[in-house]
Amino acid sequence: MAIEDVHRLGILPQPHKLDLIVAETYGEEEVSILQTARLWTRNISAYIGPQETCVHEARMASSFRLPIISYFCTHDETSNKELFPTFARTRPPDTQISKSVASVLKTFHWSKVAFFYKHSDDSEYAKIANTVETTLAAENIEVKFRRSWKATYHHGWEGWIENPFEAMVDETFQDIRIYVVLGPYHEHIGLLVAMEDRHLFENGEYFVLGVDVERYDVDNPSKYLRGLLKDDIDTKAIQAFENYVGVVSSPLVDFDNFTQMVNDYMEKPPFNFPNPLNYFGGVKRIRAEAAYLYDAVLLYARALREVLMEGGDPYDGVAIMKHIRGRRYVSAMGETTR
Repeated sequence: MAIEDVHRLGILPQPHKLDLIVAETYGEEEVSILQTARLWTRNISAYIGPQETCVHEARMASSFRLPIISYFCTHDETSNKELFPTFARTRPPDTQISKSVASVLKTFHWSKVAFFYKHSDDSEYAKIANTVETTLAAENIEVKFRRSWKATYHHGWEGWIENPFEAMVDETFQDIRIYVVLGPYHEHIGLLVAMEDRHLFENGEYFVLGVDVERYDVDNPSKYLRGLLKDDIDTKAIQAFENYVGVVSSPLVDFDNFTQMVNDYMEKPPFNFPNPLNYFGGVKRIRAEAAYLYDAVLLYARALREVLMEGGDPYDGVAIMKHIRGRRYVSAMGETTR
C-alpha cells in the first residue's frame, strides 16, 4: 500500500521506482540475521524492519552502509548513532516514556517517589525502569524506594497469587507519599486497592502515577477499572482512581479507514492473507505497528528523493539518514511527529 502511494504521489523522480522483497523471519533473531545477509546479496537499497529484533541486523546494515528503518523493534541500544549511523525508527522506543513521567512529577512539584515496576524475564519493563530512574535523577527527583514484582498479578481472581503490592506498600508508606508504578495497566489496580485497603487515600496525602506502555484504549475505558479478563468493575478501584493519573500513549486518530485499506491489501500478493471476518462483514484488527511500517516506507522514499535530486548515491545509508533524522511528517495514524 505504501509503495503504491509512493508511485501514485510521484515522490520519486523518474525513472526510479520502489520494488518489494519480502523476507520472513518468524520472529527469530538467528533467522532475521541470516535474512539480512541474504537480502544484501540481492542488491537491495534499504531495509524496512525487521520486526522483533534489530540490534545485530542494524549493525550489519551499517557495515553495508545501507539504511535500515524499523517499524517495530524498540531496542534502546540502536539509539546510539555512532554505532548505528544508518538506523532510524518510526516506532518510538518504550524508554522515551520516561520523559513524560518526569514532566508530570515536576508539574506537581513531586520530588521524592517510590518506584514499583514489573521485572519478569519475558518483558522489557526492567530496561524501561532503568531509563525512568536515570531520567528522574537528572531532573533532581529522588527515587527513595525501588521495588519490583515478577509474577503477573491477576487482580480479582480467587486462588491466584497474593497481591504483591501489599508488602511493598507496608514497607514504604510511612516514608513516602507519591508512588510511580510501571507495568501492565491491569496490575496497577493491585497497588491502588492495597493502598485503599489501608485508607491511605482518605486525606488526599497519597497519589499514584501509573505508567503503561500500551496505547490508551478509547473504545473500552472501563477496562482500566477491572482485572484482566474480568467483567465486573472493582468498586474499590473506582474510589482509588480518584488519586491516580496515568502516563499512557495517546489513542490512535482516525485509524478506521487505514485499517480497512490494510485489510484489503493483506489479501493481495505477496502476502495473500485471507481475512476470515469478511464473512461476517468485519475486519481484522490492525496494530499500530502497521502504521509505523507504512510511515517507514514513505519516510524512506522522501529521503531517497532528496538524495537523488542532489545527485547522491541511493545506496548511501548515511546520506539517506541525513534527510530522515529530525524530519517532521504526518503519520498514517494522523499524528504529526518526527
